[in-house]
Amino acid sequence: MGSAASRWLVPAVVVITGAAVAAGMVGRAVYLRPAEASGEPAVASSAGQQPGSGEVRLSADSFTHPDRQQVQAVLQRYFDAINARNFDAWAGAVTERRASQAVEETWRAAYETTRDSGMVVQRIESDVAGRRVRVLISFVSTQDVAKAPVALPEGCIRWRVVYVVVREGGDWRVDEAPENRMPQMERC
Repeated sequence: MGSAASRWLVPAVVVITGAAVAAGMVGRAVYLRPAEASGEPAVASSAGQQPGSGEVRLSADSFTHPDRQQVQAVLQRYFDAINARNFDAWAGAVTERRASQAVEETWRAAYETTRDSGMVVQRIESDVAGRRVRVLISFVSTQDVAKAPVALPEGCIRWRVVYVVVREGGDWRVDEAPENRMPQMERC
């Protein structure tokens, strides 16, 4: 009985492995299907851009993510609010918890000279439950040097930040998370 079982073991492993590879290829093809994407993907990064467009754009990588439009929309509201110095609009783009922790006067002072532009969503990664995504975004900010981060007191900064975006009350919102606290920044 041992030799009969071993005769079937190798072909069974080959069939199972082949089925797994085929399923992976089909899944990848469906995920990357161009017909599901609308619009055009953006350039690969905002590295060469200095202050410019206030439009949040998608890289080719993030363009294929199924939640790209909702993520792009909430980030557009988020950056529009910062650029317009509109605390109420910003509070509507972030989670209730994050908004409740912000003091409007402090928020306005922090962003009073900020202008964000060249926003490109580089990558979107979903969690298993589909209720949270991590978004790698690059953008350029200009600000009064006195309002720049202490770590980089410059008037123009290129940022690469991971934002966590979650579903809250049926909408996507930008949350405060440990991933947000370690941005990469460099002088323009």
